[in-house]
Amino acid sequence: MKKLALLFLGIILIASCSKDKESSIPSVPVNIRLNLDNPAYTQLNSVGGSITIEGGNRGIIVYRRGQADFVAIERTCAYQSLDTCAYVSIDSAISTVGCRCCSSRYQLLDGAPIEGPANASLRLYQTNLVDRYLYIYN
Repeated sequence: MKKLALLFLGIILIASCSKDKESSIPSVPVNIRLNLDNPAYTQLNSVGGSITIEGGNRGIIVYRRGQADFVAIERTCAYQSLDTCAYVSIDSAISTVGCRCCSSRYQLLDGAPIEGPANASLRLYQTNLVDRYLYIYN
């Protein structure tokens, strides 16, 4: 009986440690197509370029990680996401995004938290590059 109780406790501990922190960012449908030939999106024509566009909950940051590799990140901060000031902005000088409301900072490459009270990543949207069109969706 003691062994069974220890086994059960071990399974609970392992399961609780393996769960990712869930985001509290509200989910909204996203289905956007960007024409990279449009002058409004010229910053995305080179690796390391980024822009902010409308969409998602409070906007989306689009960043070009590689020749055909883009990341689309929700601007709503993962910490106390319902606060009106809880949104992130790009700090391209150090390749991060930060929230002025709670001082959390996230990696621009993948939305992972790197400092501050946030312990969940920013919401990422799917991206797909087809010819000169970048599709952003969930």
